[in-house]
Amino acid sequence: MAFRFALAALLKYRESLEQREYSALEKVQQEIAQTENLMRECEQQLSAAQARRDHDLKHGVISVHLQAIYQEETALEDLQEKLQTHWQQLQVKRQNCMRAYELAHRNREVLHDLRLQQFDAYRKEQAKREQKTLDDIFLARRRRSP
Repeated sequence: MAFRFALAALLKYRESLEQREYSALEKVQQEIAQTENLMRECEQQLSAAQARRDHDLKHGVISVHLQAIYQEETALEDLQEKLQTHWQQLQVKRQNCMRAYELAHRNREVLHDLRLQQFDAYRKEQAKREQKTLDDIFLARRRRSP
């Protein structure tokens, strides 16, 4: 008789839940990485704009051009603040996803461990049955031989 785990369907379901939570966590991690890249790019653009402004101020520039540089800096600073806020929201989301994944992982592990215990018990019982069969065969042959 082959081993049959009574809770196999539940184990399969828990595995799929764990995989879903892991995928959600990966997606949030990727979004965090993208946001961090955008934050670095924004910081570089802001530094470049400030350097252009400083350079233009030293060499003289018309006020319209200077005003455009200030507007660019302001827009970049606003973008930087929005990205920072979004990054913080993603960190909270990542923590929630991590907790959900850890819970799903623990739930799956419990069933997996139970399955392993039952399979181990099944193998031991099979080994006992096989040994009993071999013992019975040995005793039957021994009785027949004079």
